[in-house]
Amino acid sequence: MPHNDKHYAGTVADAVGLSHPEHRALFDHWMANRRGEGVPLRSSFDPLQFHRSMPRMAIIERSGTLEEPTFRYRLAGTEIAERAGRDPTGKSFKELYEGHYLETANRTYCEISGSGEAHFSQRVFPIGEDGGNLRYDRLILPYSSDGSSIDQFVLLIVVVEQDSPKKQQGSFSVFGGKRER
Repeated sequence: MPHNDKHYAGTVADAVGLSHPEHRALFDHWMANRRGEGVPLRSSFDPLQFHRSMPRMAIIERSGTLEEPTFRYRLAGTEIAERAGRDPTGKSFKELYEGHYLETANRTYCEISGSGEAHFSQRVFPIGEDGGNLRYDRLILPYSSDGSSIDQFVLLIVVVEQDSPKKQQGSFSVFGGKRER
């Protein structure tokens, strides 16, 4: 699903368009556990089935009201924390982000909450004080803890490139071959 827009986003109908095998495997698991047209129960997701992907995964919870939701990282993988330069576990989006990035994050998760659909996007995240960037592909899958409302999300990022003084390899290079551009 390569796209020229560095902030491309869209819903995912099937795993065929997902270019990374870990995204495809997680999406297939999500689809297999859907309850008809509803999202899967959070209890159907066993992180140990995806132990190889866990460093790049996060679980995000939604709380608050429909009008003013709060999104908080319940858990963030070690690679997410290392590459971002901070561990977001336990922190809300408001504590971590500001400006346009905060607005986009809140809007994205509200849209996923409303649609109940899987979400794929290509993103650029600013890191550090030096103006570096982290370019990554992400898959966000909505879940329900109680079977009635979407209140949890599983996020899996695949790093394509990190541009900073400390040049780091992308996840594609480490896990499954670099994509052709």
